[in-house]
Order: sequence, then C-alpha cells, then structure tokens
Amino acid sequence: MPIREVTDSFQLESIVPYFQPIVDLENARVWRYECLARLVTPSEKTFLPNEFLSLIERNNYAQQLTETIFCQSAKYFENMNIPWNINLNAADLVNLELTNTLIAHLANYPNPSRVSVEVSAKTAMQDSNQLNAFIERSLHSGLGVFIDNVGKTPGNIKNLMSLPIRGVKLAGGMIKQLDSHPEVKEFVLHVCELAQARSISVVAEHIEDEATLDKVRQLPIRYAQGFVFSKPRPAPTPH
Repeated sequence: MPIREVTDSFQLESIVPYFQPIVDLENARVWRYECLARLVTPSEKTFLPNEFLSLIERNNYAQQLTETIFCQSAKYFENMNIPWNINLNAADLVNLELTNTLIAHLANYPNPSRVSVEVSAKTAMQDSNQLNAFIERSLHSGLGVFIDNVGKTPGNIKNLMSLPIRGVKLAGGMIKQLDSHPEVKEFVLHVCELAQARSISVVAEHIEDEATLDKVRQLPIRYAQGFVFSKPRPAPTPH
C-alpha cells in the first residue's frame, strides 16, 4: 500500500496493538503474545509498521508510539495471567525517559515478570553495550528481554547468549533450510544447546505451514510462532 494513503488521516491514536500468539508445542497452548503495532484508519484499512514508520519519525512520535503500544498492551493483559512482549528498536534502548516510563508502569503492575521486550539480533550485536545497560537498568522491574531474528545477522552468538536474556527467536526461514543447508542445522542446534545451558527459551518464528512445523517438532525447540497458528489479530471489542 502506498504510504500516501495514510498521510491525511494519520493520528497516533489510530495505532493499536495486534496480538500474535507464541505457542508451547508441548501442550499446544498459548505461552505468550507478541504485541505488534498496526495503524487502523477510519475507513478500517490496516497498515503494517513499514508502511507508517516514516510518518512516526517525521512527526517525532517514536517514543510516544512505543509508550502507547506498551500501555495499551499492558491494559489489555492486566487482569489476565498471560505473558506478553513488545518490540524495541535501537533508539528505544538508549532512551532513558522511555525506559523509566516502562519501569514506572511495571512498579504497580500485577506480576510484571510476565512482560518482555524484543530487540533484534542486529541491534543487540551492534549495540551490545547499550543493550547490557538497558538490561541492568530494567532487570529489577521484572522486565525480560528476547532477542529477535537470531541467525539473520552474522555475529558472535555465544556472547549474545551470555547476556541475562529471557529468550531468543530464530529468524524466519531458517527452519525451511535445515535439510538443504547443514550449516543452518548446525547453527540452530548450537543455539538450542547454549539456550538449554542458560535456561533461555527458544522460539521458532514465522512458521507458516504444517510441513515447517513438523521440522520444528523434530528439534529441541519448545515454542513456535507464525501463521500456522494465527495471524496477528486485534483485541476483541467489548460488548
């Protein structure tokens, strides 16, 4: 969709979280949710982040966007004992005001250890000191960290896994390459081994069909996410 379609009616209040489950393969139940930003216009057109983030940056709404997705998600899950994640980018990690806002919100939140942020492996590897500082600042609040898109960016995975993180998400497409690329399978098994030694959860993401899911089930991976389970969906409208 052309970005110009959303310029006229764009409002920060029109950006809402959509929720996609991460499933525990051992019991086929939802383990936690990833909360993903979507722009929904008055005409009910839905836009993905890459279709509206330029507008966010142009209007200097980056911090407000993260805060609004966090607050809306927190409110939705407040009275449910279900863990959930939101995404942070490199700028969010170094934004002390944002970090303090998240920590303050969690101070009065029920079971705040349910809440985690996802940071891309690329950001984590390029800004490992900043990520470490963020973890040190927020750890006491119960906030956890997942590393997203692991395997998409070359880097020292052992250093990454030595951080006090809660989980890693294997980049989409890696599972499909297991049979044709032995080095991919070796990498995935290495990540799983490191994760098990450090009690870090491993999620296979972007699982879109049953054939790929069957491959995941043959690996020491407990959690999976993707269209094979559910697309991201909006919160049910209260009646």
